[in-house]
Amino acid sequence: MLPTELDYASSGLTLQQAMVAHAKRYPDRKSRPETILWGKHRVRTSDLIHIPSEGVVRLEFLTSSKSVRQGVDLKVNGWIALAGGEHISLLRTWHNELFDDVVEYAFFSKDGFLWTWNVYDMTYPGGQKVEEKWTENAGFWVEVVGENQRIYHCSHGMAIRPNFDSFVYKLTIYPK
Repeated sequence: MLPTELDYASSGLTLQQAMVAHAKRYPDRKSRPETILWGKHRVRTSDLIHIPSEGVVRLEFLTSSKSVRQGVDLKVNGWIALAGGEHISLLRTWHNELFDDVVEYAFFSKDGFLWTWNVYDMTYPGGQKVEEKWTENAGFWVEVVGENQRIYHCSHGMAIRPNFDSFVYKLTIYPK
């Protein structure tokens, strides 16, 4: 029998501390729920999307807090094509008001999966800035719009409490 599910929103833990507690409550990875309950949302730190072997991924930045630089990582077991023709397996795209809020990349996936998560600049004591993911209150809940489209409501790691409105992006997958 699985333990009763906890809502971690009032636990006093950060999202990452809650994720660790969740893993300890469900030590068997195969039967562990992929998300934790945080208030009314199912929260995770990364998302795995089933995709065709070839296609185009469209990334749209919908909202972004100006207080922290934020962006998106896309990762495939294969390649994502950059504008100059270079192929990479991990693409980091930062939101920047000086550029368009929509970008598209052709991809090839050997296993039919694409991973995504949010990234952000973290400022540590002493003023050191580091590009981070999966720390403190970083995570998101996923709004499934359709089979090939999802919206990610993200909180960055420096948030005092999770703020899932601080960064929102949409992914749409177009098969080739």
